[in-house]
Amino acid sequence: MDYRPMFEAIRTGVSVPEEYAAHLIIGRTFEKEIIENDIDYVISYQASKIRIFLGDYGFGKTTLAKYAITRASEKGMVYSMLTEKDYKSIYRQDEFFRSIMKNLRMVGFQGDLLRFILNNWAEQFLKENKDSLETLERDQIVAYLKNSNQLFDGFFADVCGAYLYNYINEKSNNELLAFIRGDKVPKRTLRDYGITHFLEDDGWNFLDAFMKLLLTFGIKGLLLVMDELENLRQNRKDIRDKIYNHLRELLDKLPGGEIKAINCIWLGTREWFDDQERGIKSYTALYDRIQKEVSGVQTKESTLVELKPMSTDDLNKLVEKVSGMYKETYNITLSQKQINTIKSTATQQFTNINGEVSVAPRRVIKWLTELLDVFKEGNKDIINAINSVSKSVEVDDDRYSSIF
Repeated sequence: MDYRPMFEAIRTGVSVPEEYAAHLIIGRTFEKEIIENDIDYVISYQASKIRIFLGDYGFGKTTLAKYAITRASEKGMVYSMLTEKDYKSIYRQDEFFRSIMKNLRMVGFQGDLLRFILNNWAEQFLKENKDSLETLERDQIVAYLKNSNQLFDGFFADVCGAYLYNYINEKSNNELLAFIRGDKVPKRTLRDYGITHFLEDDGWNFLDAFMKLLLTFGIKGLLLVMDELENLRQNRKDIRDKIYNHLRELLDKLPGGEIKAINCIWLGTREWFDDQERGIKSYTALYDRIQKEVSGVQTKESTLVELKPMSTDDLNKLVEKVSGMYKETYNITLSQKQINTIKSTATQQFTNINGEVSVAPRRVIKWLTELLDVFKEGNKDIINAINSVSKSVEVDDDRYSSIF
């Protein structure tokens, strides 16, 4: 297999593509089983689930999320991954839903997924109700939807009715789709679609109805990843409290059964969780809901799971695996003796006096990739490559601050 895109992402310091994430997860059997169990639960029961993973920077939280995306996609789910850029106004129901829609993806599908879903719904609905719909005006179609199925109500019925009317009459739905994704669309333009009230107070109902619509198409659910949540601390207090209240509502609505088939993963640091001034602990209503789940012993049923540092054995496995992928990609000769030398160096360089691995996995992977790059381009002397990279690490340690 060619892992070049993975190594290019590592060198650049950006997130690795989803299809390579599983290859970089070492020593996370417990967490991987949790992810797989959650996906199976959401699909089997059409219920919703929230799981919180905490870990220091570089501990592989985002990589675990990419693993979840791969597994969920294999089982027929779509996904949406939110990051810091999506959190400024997510305390508003409409902005939260739009953030999900803006980032909605399906592995292997390169087109406009939201348009694809709604076009397929419109085509199927029209096929089943053609004689009743073709001569109706827009407001009559909205009324027809509301009378035909409990799924269609409120703003969701208005949007679907407008979309279906335009689809039947071969008119553009571009502005309507743009509005759903959060692009700036003047309200007077939306009124041309028959939209007279909006998402502000109906976002939860819209999300619930949208999930039910996905299920009718055989899509098994939505994996919703909320990454980089520790950055919420940067907001001023009034905004931060609104966002934390929104997260509290999510905890109530998803596991509580109000919204179906969403597997939601929160990713953040322990520091964010314990911060009494700006973190979760600063918002008692949210902290208490999560803290009551923490008994001091992590099980596969714990809402909150804290990622542990790598063991020395994990470190050796990581060196072995990444070295093997590098050899396969770049067709270099790297003997087991040379790999063992790299393992010994990594153990010496990245463990503390207690024999514990003292750095995050991403730092080891970036160090190892650079070492192998030097080895490949140099005179194939592993000791010289190790010495060269070790000296550069001492001079410029900030290179390891990027996320993948």
